Amino acid sequence: MRADRVKLIVVLLVLAVALVALLWPTKEGFSSKLKLGLDIKGGARIEYLVEIEREVENPSAVVDDVWTVLRNRLDAAGYTEATLKKAFRENNSYIVVEIPGVTDTAQAEALIGSTGVLYFAQVLNEYYGDDPTKIPEYVFEANREKAVWLKGRDGKWYLVRKEIMGRRDLVLEAPRILYARPEVETRVGRYGYKVSFELARDHVGVFERITRALYVPEGTYDPRKRLAIVLDDVVQFAGQVVAVITDGRAEITGNFSLQEAKDLAAILRSGALPARLVKTSAGWVAPLLGKDVVDASLKAGIIGLALVLVYIVVYYKTMGIVAALALLYNTVLLFGVMALGRFILTLPGIAGIIITIGTTVDGNIIIYERIKEELRTGKPVKTSIALGFERSFFTLFDANVTTILAGLVLYYFGTGTIKGFAITLIIGVMGSMFVNLVLSRVLLDALAPHIKLPKVAETQQGGSQR
Repeated sequence: MRADRVKLIVVLLVLAVALVALLWPTKEGFSSKLKLGLDIKGGARIEYLVEIEREVENPSAVVDDVWTVLRNRLDAAGYTEATLKKAFRENNSYIVVEIPGVTDTAQAEALIGSTGVLYFAQVLNEYYGDDPTKIPEYVFEANREKAVWLKGRDGKWYLVRKEIMGRRDLVLEAPRILYARPEVETRVGRYGYKVSFELARDHVGVFERITRALYVPEGTYDPRKRLAIVLDDVVQFAGQVVAVITDGRAEITGNFSLQEAKDLAAILRSGALPARLVKTSAGWVAPLLGKDVVDASLKAGIIGLALVLVYIVVYYKTMGIVAALALLYNTVLLFGVMALGRFILTLPGIAGIIITIGTTVDGNIIIYERIKEELRTGKPVKTSIALGFERSFFTLFDANVTTILAGLVLYYFGTGTIKGFAITLIIGVMGSMFVNLVLSRVLLDALAPHIKLPKVAETQQGGSQR
């Protein structure tokens, strides 16, 4: 009895979380909070010109790299359904970004992230006042050093040069950073947080030469031997190099607060673009599917679901009612998880939901047929239910786990709508396992007195009584 109560509590808690995720009030009032894809609702559209330097040998490879970075950024933000298209016009390369469910282009640009190039630079001077580019002596210094004055996040101005020590072989632009994370500072005499990061192997050599060129012993200071991290023409950080980095693994220390360390780590790991992007247009893209197509698809789905529910109730009677409740429960659970995870629903995603409806019904049918087999042998209803679940467990477990593994492969290797299909498939199948093995068991145990014995079992029980 205690185990049944625990199962019931778990079922009710899961349902409550799903309903809260779906119906919690927002500024717009109660809503499902489901984000809809481009094919259903439309979204924001931004076009960028990819600025590629003339001396680049393979411009198409640069465009491919930019596409990959933007794709990773959108996926990391949860917009796996966003589309990225390459376009070529008048000897120029463009990338068109379409983000579903976003009506504000400023919000879309924030999701895309920085459109500038991240690079490391040498700091030659700093200035605390107003714009030094308007002061002749500082303009002269910048021209003499072949450097540029840039403002820092800390409000100061820095004179930086991309070519470290004036050497062309000491340039580190658009590096690929494997990881960057904030960590607690543990060294004596320091406090707060630091940022640890690691460069990809092909950047390790040049980074070692740069740190060797700018190295100063810890405890000393050289204002012209500082390393700066620059992104979007803003100096994100500038500090001394106190060790020669030979393996690409470095630490940025500065007694950061946790938020400062998080921000700097995010800048490093967001992915540096290998070329600058210039926005050429921004607007709204209409739904790819017409309203009549969406309405027809929803109507077909509702009719199909209703027919399935009627069939299983008529054929399986009491157990069919349990299957219908399990199906409705799994539907609420699936949409609740999608709302909670801010996943995007598209037409391929709806196809994944329809498949999970089939797996939920199929799982219940396997269990019910096992129960009926036990009932036909004359066993009591409660015993038959227990044996039915026990003997169908591994069949259901194997079938659902293999489907989930297939969904994970689709999600990992797929992009765009393929990921959307995989997400709904994985969530739905996991929900199907839960309702088949937990919810259905709770309901069947509660409705056991209303389950009728097959005629064969009734005859056997009547004979044994005589």
